[in-house]
Amino acid sequence: MAAPPPGSPGGSPDSARAHGRPAALRLAIGLLAAAALVGCAADAPERGLGRDAPTATGPRPWANSESRWEVALEAVTEPDLYLTSVYDVDVDSRGRVFLVDWPAGGITVLTPDLTYLQTVGREGEGPGEFERKEVQILPGDTLLVYDSALGRITLFDPDNLEVVATRLPPNRERDVVSHLWKLPEPGRYFALDRAPYIAGEGESADQGRTQVILAFDESADTIADTLAIVADSERLVTRGEGYLMVGGHPFGREALVRLVGENRIALANSGALDVTVLDFDGATAHTFSYPTTPIPVTATELRAASEDMNESLADVLRSGAPYTWPALAGLVTDDEERIWIGIRGPGDSAGWEWAAFAPDGSHAGSVLLPAGHLLQVVRDSRLYVLSHDQFDVPSIRAYRLGLRES
Repeated sequence: MAAPPPGSPGGSPDSARAHGRPAALRLAIGLLAAAALVGCAADAPERGLGRDAPTATGPRPWANSESRWEVALEAVTEPDLYLTSVYDVDVDSRGRVFLVDWPAGGITVLTPDLTYLQTVGREGEGPGEFERKEVQILPGDTLLVYDSALGRITLFDPDNLEVVATRLPPNRERDVVSHLWKLPEPGRYFALDRAPYIAGEGESADQGRTQVILAFDESADTIADTLAIVADSERLVTRGEGYLMVGGHPFGREALVRLVGENRIALANSGALDVTVLDFDGATAHTFSYPTTPIPVTATELRAASEDMNESLADVLRSGAPYTWPALAGLVTDDEERIWIGIRGPGDSAGWEWAAFAPDGSHAGSVLLPAGHLLQVVRDSRLYVLSHDQFDVPSIRAYRLGLRES
């Protein structure tokens, strides 16, 4: 399951207004995970060159593997699918693709060749209806939909995609968590919980800057384990009397959080190729990092980013210049427990490298995708990629991964 991008869904990606706690809570639920790792329940991981990473030099210091991979395009969604803003994707063992597209009310289901199959559910609050949703394919192809607005889990039969169960998540006394994943062990979940931005003074202001990564059990009265605390994604903030205006930062850093297999999570900050792998006891299993080359944001890129933005937020953006682009374009984990990291190239580069690492930092291989094309899922040696055309219309592309001939 891919976590939603900053600013989606539920509002403009550039700005949102929060007058007091309720509006800010809706905003916080709709925005993605965080910008920088600032703390951990276990020992803090070593920074700099990761202790698990083999020594490597050259223009691509992470590329210490002889594996050379290529990808062949197999399918592309049709233009008449009319996607708007895809922010979550998962794929089952049959090759069916499940898309969450804002503002569509249901889940869009595609065949393995990426043609439209059906829509599951619709907008609303009743059984099989959603307000703010994300998807996860469980073992056996059961579809789990978590609705962070309703605080509800819905399970769908893998064959007819009809509702088979509806339940509230554990720990109902807390605010609804913003993202939730079911773990293979019965009754176990992994969640991201964030405090919202609120208007106020002193210690009560800006309480959206931390996010907690959690593991808990259905039977627990309280959340059992706080694994790590991370800073919230970089945002543009302007304030007036009694309110905050908060918007996505087009060049901001964010934390990238994914499950690795059944009992570990990978954390990385998009500002650096620096990865920590934690187990569900809160212990650091691995950490690795490699240097990357900073890419300056040009004056043209800064103007383009601020053109359609609320003017108050645009002033905040311009006042912070100059910027560099985040080093990482994304992080995805696959069914072989590899960690795929998108390494951003210059704006005029032919493509961006997506490098696959074992949890200990060993480089398994890399592929080159067009600049701006974002990897979402890797399953059964197939890569599912989100791309946008010149009019910013999204599409999904499926590539077959193979070993390049020497």
